[in-house]
Amino acid sequence: MVITLILLGVLLVFLLLAAGVMKTREMEQENRLMQSYMASMEEFYSGIQNRIEATRKYRHDLAKHIQTLEALLGKSTDTAEMEEYVQDLKKRYDTLKKQEFCSDELVNSILTIKQEQCSGKDIPLMMDVEDCIYNNIEEVDIVALLHNLLDNAIEAQERIPENQDKGIWFSMRRDGNKLIIDMKNRVREGEKITFTTKKPRREEHGIGTKIIGSLVEKYHGTLEVAPDEDEGMFEERIVLCSNTGDENGSF
Repeated sequence: MVITLILLGVLLVFLLLAAGVMKTREMEQENRLMQSYMASMEEFYSGIQNRIEATRKYRHDLAKHIQTLEALLGKSTDTAEMEEYVQDLKKRYDTLKKQEFCSDELVNSILTIKQEQCSGKDIPLMMDVEDCIYNNIEEVDIVALLHNLLDNAIEAQERIPENQDKGIWFSMRRDGNKLIIDMKNRVREGEKITFTTKKPRREEHGIGTKIIGSLVEKYHGTLEVAPDEDEGMFEERIVLCSNTGDENGSF
């Protein structure tokens, strides 16, 4: 009996040690994945900042160049060729302006990048963004939120066969201290809607989903989802608040 108890005690200690080792390895792996994810997000954020600066400089130089040419045009006697050049510059400037979703340069840059990604993948992306400054959310958080939300929707479209409809609908606005995002995207017909990725790097997708959840908690917000497998649609609403206000949105 004593020997049996000793053996059971040794076995229990062994199991506890094994569980501790497995937990430690799991935490180490999660830390490595988090570091890798954060490094990629920092690179993405840096790219956005560079894009903002380049766009700002290009817009400023182009507008200044148009003004200079218009002044010269008024003094020139041979205006046909110069007039054509001015009109071409104005078209380029108007094209640049049309790419702007809102006056918030950070948000605009993120959405422009995602629009280009969707265009390259032939994924219809419709965006309705209120023209305002979204400074009620920290910059690094708005980058993580929009990047992960739209990436999830894009991933869902990539799984849809070519003979089925695709589409992403994105809406964002401010209501006082609240940031409200409504998203809707198609899913593959007959696919059971889950919150797991089908991509090889599924761990990073899980981290991204956790980050979205942590942001909802950080900003005292809500996350509501409405999957409709019969219609092949997935809807979600995210409401973030910049303080501890208790107002929430709903479908």
